[in-house]
Amino acid sequence: MNTLSAQRKTQTIKWFSLAVKAGIGNSVFLNTDLKNDSNVSLNYFTLSQSYGVRFTFSYGENLGFGSDLLFSTYGQEYTINNNNVIYDKKITLKTIDIVPFFRYTGYTGGYFEIGGKFSTVNSVSETNSNSAVLRTSSELIDNYGPKFTSGVIGFGTALFKTERIDINLGARIAYSFTDLIPNRNFNVVNDGFYIPNYTITESTNPLSVQVIFEVNYFFAFWGDAKCGRGRLMLFQ
Repeated sequence: MNTLSAQRKTQTIKWFSLAVKAGIGNSVFLNTDLKNDSNVSLNYFTLSQSYGVRFTFSYGENLGFGSDLLFSTYGQEYTINNNNVIYDKKITLKTIDIVPFFRYTGYTGGYFEIGGKFSTVNSVSETNSNSAVLRTSSELIDNYGPKFTSGVIGFGTALFKTERIDINLGARIAYSFTDLIPNRNFNVVNDGFYIPNYTITESTNPLSVQVIFEVNYFFAFWGDAKCGRGRLMLFQ
């Protein structure tokens, strides 16, 4: 590593790294119509989780550009009061997320990132705590948009850091600017037992806040030679 350390002091090295990562936190499907329904309470701490991999190209010690590939589960729980019969409903959404991002990392290991999240909906399911007839996944997914796009910001720090391996702990916030349920004739809490007397007019925007854990491995770097040419060098 002595040669590598000397190179870092004399030139800007381009790093290539791979990471495995996982996140856990909350999710909420924000909708003004449902929030204003006095018979419906939204749980703002419904579980969300994700796991996947990340590729990053870093320019020098601080600037990084990369993308995550994540398999995620989001949800929304509702408590519904139907003529004093109170029951719970939960919607579970499974997606594949692609998250391109820009990350700035400080010399002590702290980082800040900003990017976008492009989610593809794989499945939608619902559960009820009462005996209402549940809609099938195919019936539900027809009312949801096939994709939604979110803005992402994150921050964190390195728990362990060497020239080859980083172990990071951070947080990531994602807010969707795309309407998750574009079908205005579909009300997610209308299950045949509770039948709302209003039509959905506002968009449904997923929001999630997750704690992120990742293990990052630098597998190669691009070194610039004195002659002006560079080459990709893999770590042994």
